[in-house]
Amino acid sequence: MASRQTAVATAAARAEPLSRDVVVDAALRLVEDHGVRALTMRRLAAELDVAVTAIYWHVGNRSALLDELVDRIVSEIGAIRPTGATPEERIASVARSLRRKLLARPHLVGLAHERGRTGEMFQPALAALAQELASQGLRGREAELAAQAIEFHVIGSVILERAAARGPGPGDGHPPADHNAVFEFGLRALVDSLVRSR
Repeated sequence: MASRQTAVATAAARAEPLSRDVVVDAALRLVEDHGVRALTMRRLAAELDVAVTAIYWHVGNRSALLDELVDRIVSEIGAIRPTGATPEERIASVARSLRRKLLARPHLVGLAHERGRTGEMFQPALAALAQELASQGLRGREAELAAQAIEFHVIGSVILERAAARGPGPGDGHPPADHNAVFEFGLRALVDSLVRSR
């Protein structure tokens, strides 16, 4: 299925003139479908049906291209904004958005970590959480710890869900965990304890 989607997207990309964005978009699809190791300049050129030199012309070398991909995930996560009418809704919306982004882009998240940009990637979401928590009276170290507790809940749920997807089923007669339900239950308990205790 993923290869067919890549082929369709590549055919659409070929209809556009080759540009930096077209190359980066194709690289992103390749990484999402096959992982970072699959991204070579030759393979990318083949996907786009262009000469390898055209890829270098638009994005530089592979390292520069990987930096462009990390910029994408940093930008996507940086665009997360709180939504909702109550403080609880706004805090939970940031956590949910962050979880969705991390689940949707595992290879890019891993790449950002490998390239030393994890802190930069999470900083905007932490700042949004801290601002919402500050509006509820949490300040300084207390607000920082509260935002990190929510961040850890999000990251922990993503790691466990990814591990479960890669591993064998439960096999002990128990139904598989509903990761989303567990995440929501924990998030609600965490946010309620942080906001309603004020």
